Amino acid sequence: MPSLPAPRDMPTEVKVIIDAIGHSVRTEILRQLAERPLGVRELADATGTVVSQVRKHLAILEDLGLVIADVSPDGRRPGGRGRAVLWSTNPERAKEVGKMWIDYVTGRSSHDVAQDE
Repeated sequence: MPSLPAPRDMPTEVKVIIDAIGHSVRTEILRQLAERPLGVRELADATGTVVSQVRKHLAILEDLGLVIADVSPDGRRPGGRGRAVLWSTNPERAKEVGKMWIDYVTGRSSHDVAQDE
């Protein structure tokens, strides 16, 4: 399916969210990591994806704050050499991102939400 351009008035943060979690493998990675911390090889096996692709997916999810590694980016060795990094879903960020998406698709703005609270 071809990628369609985002509507002009779609907030950038919503577009980034859709791009990140709109991919079935990334969504499955988040689900797997919500159950327990896993390494890249375990995620590749669980999702039927090659390790190099899992690393790319994790980088996208990490940039959005949806996953957390037990080793800081500075402590990781290139190409996965060294100690295996364990990844987890960041549940607080996942809820925040989900709420932004729901607010957008239901036509609610941050202003509407503030009035309800």
